[in-house]
Amino acid sequence: MQPVILIIDDSEDDVLLTKLALSKTGRNFRTEVALSGEAGLALIRGGKTPPKLILLDLKMPRMDGIEVLRKIREDESLSSIPVVIVTHSDLVSDEQASDKAGADSFLRKATDLDQFKKDIERILDRWLGTNTPHLRN
Repeated sequence: MQPVILIIDDSEDDVLLTKLALSKTGRNFRTEVALSGEAGLALIRGGKTPPKLILLDLKMPRMDGIEVLRKIREDESLSSIPVVIVTHSDLVSDEQASDKAGADSFLRKATDLDQFKKDIERILDRWLGTNTPHLRN
């Protein structure tokens, strides 16, 4: 069964960019998307297969990424899922808050697709391992 990567991000443009960067890695996984923190938590809690990795936007309305992350870490059945904060923020305070809330990694969204793909590949290597199956050409 393919590993699932869940993208929780309120920006459809950023979701498309992230999905594009993920697809360019050539790895075999399935992506799921939630366009709000609430929808992301509902998807995680209601899904049959928990995601192997969550890519979580920091700045979202109503329930921001820090609050989503805290709820994930408070839930024993979800707390072991790696959560990577993916954000445009370059504030040290945002990185510190993410770390304090239990983020496994913090990734700034690169504006250059090639750089973003490289950053995503490093995240995949770290949290899914270098043995993640690659798609056949």
